[in-house]
Amino acid sequence: MKTNIVLIGFMGTGKTTNGRRLSRKLKKEFIDTDFLIEKRENMKIEDIFKKYGEGYFRKLENQIIKEISKKENKIISTGGGTVLNPQNIQLLSKNGFVFLLQSSTDNIIYNLKNSYKKRPLLEKKNWTKEVSILLNKRRKLYYNNADFVVKVDNKNHYTIVNEISRIYFKNRYKKNYRKKK
Repeated sequence: MKTNIVLIGFMGTGKTTNGRRLSRKLKKEFIDTDFLIEKRENMKIEDIFKKYGEGYFRKLENQIIKEISKKENKIISTGGGTVLNPQNIQLLSKNGFVFLLQSSTDNIIYNLKNSYKKRPLLEKKNWTKEVSILLNKRRKLYYNNADFVVKVDNKNHYTIVNEISRIYFKNRYKKNYRKKK
């Protein structure tokens, strides 16, 4: 039986915020892969990217996922690029239901307007265009790797957390849960 809830999606879709709230509601430990990487390296993600590059960061991300995917009864929030490595999703889905937090480009841009400078992949002059480019590159990966899709636009955190909880409890004992697209 799968016991973890794994949150995937683009940056700015609320994976960390909703993951924390979900962990409180379900009384499960919350794990944020980006936070674990920062803690292990003793530096911020933006500094890891600047000093070592994206390839190094993706290796760290995969190492962390190998470790946490073995745990049970956790809420796991992943980085926006976790889906770029197929092994990451394979590992996380063995013991977890994978929820895509899906949001429109406009909503993501709105959510990132105060933090985009801290995000290494958006350090371009026209960061809003870069959001669209990255999202278009990753969209198919997000959908193809999600067990369930939760649309977050125009919903408060309470509604999103309750929707994820409802889907999780409805499907956690089923051997053949239906993938929602």
